[in-house]
Amino acid sequence: MNIDFFKKLSEADGIASNEGEIREVLLEELKDYSDEIVCDGLGSIIFSKIKNEKAPNVMICAHMDEVGFMVRSIDKLGMIHLITIGGVKPLAQFTQKVRITTSEGKKIPAIINGTYNDGKVEKVYADVGAYTAEEVYNLGIQVGDMVTYTTDFEEFTLENRLVGKAFDDRIGCFVMGEVLKRLEKKDINCNVHFAATSSEEVGIRGAKTATQLINPDVVFVIDVACAKNEFLRDHTNQKQIDKGIMLMHRDRTLVPNRKMINYIIEIADKNNISLQHDMFESGGTDGGEAHLVNEGKPCAVTCVPVRYGHCAFSIVSNKDLESIIELYTQLVLNFDEERYKNIKNFI
Repeated sequence: MNIDFFKKLSEADGIASNEGEIREVLLEELKDYSDEIVCDGLGSIIFSKIKNEKAPNVMICAHMDEVGFMVRSIDKLGMIHLITIGGVKPLAQFTQKVRITTSEGKKIPAIINGTYNDGKVEKVYADVGAYTAEEVYNLGIQVGDMVTYTTDFEEFTLENRLVGKAFDDRIGCFVMGEVLKRLEKKDINCNVHFAATSSEEVGIRGAKTATQLINPDVVFVIDVACAKNEFLRDHTNQKQIDKGIMLMHRDRTLVPNRKMINYIIEIADKNNISLQHDMFESGGTDGGEAHLVNEGKPCAVTCVPVRYGHCAFSIVSNKDLESIIELYTQLVLNFDEERYKNIKNFI
């Protein structure tokens, strides 16, 4: 498991429709392991390992974009007013270090702050220390520039704890990359397409276009999730780190294919990989759009448990990362025409 690859993904900046830095990291790491690399019209990038034209097509997807902000306007006092891109946690919009990426690629450090009114955050702004709008413009900052958290990836003192930003869903991108590398020189019985999708945080958009482009037979989704209350460590919290990969049985946008669910359980059992069985009461993943493309795609969703999300930091266990990399490696190695026929047969 290449932790440096994960670090590069985490520290790269990319909100919806502005994921170029992530594409560059993925391309540099995975180009030599792929038989084919394509992009859709939104910027999703797909790395494929091809068996032959008659083999079933498996798509595994995870989104590239992180929650963050965009420059909305600059006032005469030199304050940079922002709009949120994705569901940034309210408390994560106060006195946090961020960086503004200019159109030329310069990184300008700033501090964000806002006002809190009736349970909502209003008037979020970034402060670079300027006194005038001219000072801000002279830095190269313009309306539309991307604003993301300034978070260094690190390994905590406690063993198996990794911390960084944008784990939602650079974790999924990392897992896909590590699985692709493990499949090198392996004899597979399917064509597998790893899609790093665009714009999930603003409406699950890239999953739809990437699935239309590839038109796979089945879709697996990798995402992350965190518990609302970290003090609950009982049956009501199936999002605990070190306790296994989360197998999602329902969310607002998708009730997964039962045969796909059973396939994941079967492979996990055979390989002694622990699972947590969970559901989302609200929210969704790339599966919400991917499963609706064309005639409909059998779909299942797995999530890596993290602590804290949609903010400046998350914590993940690298034991869980190892588990999900092995799970997906085995899911691909055991997928063949017979398995696909079993999944698609409804009558």
